[in-house]
Amino acid sequence: MEQKYAVPALDRAHAVLSLLTEEPYKWKLSDISKHLGISKSTLYSLLLTMERLQWIHRDRNETYALGSSLGDFGSAYFRQFDLAREFRRLAEPVMRILQESVQLARLDGSDVLYLAKIEAPSPVQMVSGPGVRIPAHATGLGKALMMEMDDEQVCRIFPEETLPKLTVHTIGSRDAFLQELETSRGRGYCLDIQEGVMGFCCVAAPVRRRGEVVAAISCSMPIHHWEGKKDIAVREICALAKQLSTTI
Repeated sequence: MEQKYAVPALDRAHAVLSLLTEEPYKWKLSDISKHLGISKSTLYSLLLTMERLQWIHRDRNETYALGSSLGDFGSAYFRQFDLAREFRRLAEPVMRILQESVQLARLDGSDVLYLAKIEAPSPVQMVSGPGVRIPAHATGLGKALMMEMDDEQVCRIFPEETLPKLTVHTIGSRDAFLQELETSRGRGYCLDIQEGVMGFCCVAAPVRRRGEVVAAISCSMPIHHWEGKKDIAVREICALAKQLSTTI
């Protein structure tokens, strides 16, 4: 990763967390400052912010340990693996009904990150296996992951009005993307008609945990299958998303 894009405050916070992971409730501000080579004034502001965010906890002896927010992050991290396991179990019969591939993904910055895929026995496939990233605005999955965000959240993810086009059908502006999200909210699912990959269409729906969208699933298929399978794909993907939302 290019260092010119590094954020020094995050590097320092990471160093503090690493130290507290090894030895909780041992380090005071002055000790951390000496050990990590961070000035006391800089470290004071950093620790106050981390404490406010509940990344760390300070006891009455002025020593620090990891905070409750990190426990929440850790639980969420491991839940995604539980979700992937449940997805593989529940998506298999959906793939057999549709005879089309079914994917699971989460949002990572402005990209969709694929977590799992149940692949259909077809010689024609999208490149969408675990670990693959695709710009969120160009996919049904990305729309499903962002469909419940407000405009301000979307603008933070896409600070520029112009969005890169992957195909001639990709949404090319933030305003158009916001309109598409509004349409998706109204119908409860999202579509991608050759927007991410020419020759492929998909339907996607969000997976929720405690009312929050934590992932999304989709079914992708060659465009020549679309008209014949669209309605059943919408029904099966929405049902699978609802089922996953209640099992994780």
